[in-house]
Amino acid sequence: MSNDIDIYGLHGRSRTTEDEEIMGNDEILGAVMEILGANTSTGKLKSNPAFSQALARRVAARAPMTKSVQPTKKRRWPIAFGPTAVPPSTTITATANPQVLYRGEKLINTGDTTNLFISSLFVGNQQQLPSLGNPISVIAFGAGVLDNEMLFDTCQPALAITIQVQNLGTLTQTWSMTLFGHIVQ
Repeated sequence: MSNDIDIYGLHGRSRTTEDEEIMGNDEILGAVMEILGANTSTGKLKSNPAFSQALARRVAARAPMTKSVQPTKKRRWPIAFGPTAVPPSTTITATANPQVLYRGEKLINTGDTTNLFISSLFVGNQQQLPSLGNPISVIAFGAGVLDNEMLFDTCQPALAITIQVQNLGTLTQTWSMTLFGHIVQ
């Protein structure tokens, strides 16, 4: 029995031997016709219900059995960012990889608030803030602020949630935030 390396070589070059034959659809159909009998024509073969059923059974036996399962559990889940020191006049990037279906809903600042601004917030490659050029002060996401809920895009398991925070002041600040949301399993 030959394998792909024997047939095509290590570098993809075709190599055939005298006793080797590559069969196409016509040759395979011809072999089936020989097995079923020489009097069977191609049109009759394709319209034959027994042949169609046998072909369907053979294809079904090769196909993997899959079943789509919908998520059944939903629960509240926090994702913590930081604490991280943000030097003056710099921007830091914090990333979280939830590894489950996650949808953030409320961002709460748990660190310093002076001169710290969120310049961007991404779920995967989708920007979640209204304007990329206008940073939002972390004061807007304070623990006592009631109306700071946002509904973010759903983060798929292979994607990341990324927040960029900049310090516009002259002193190093400690930044930390928690993103509350829901996961589904």
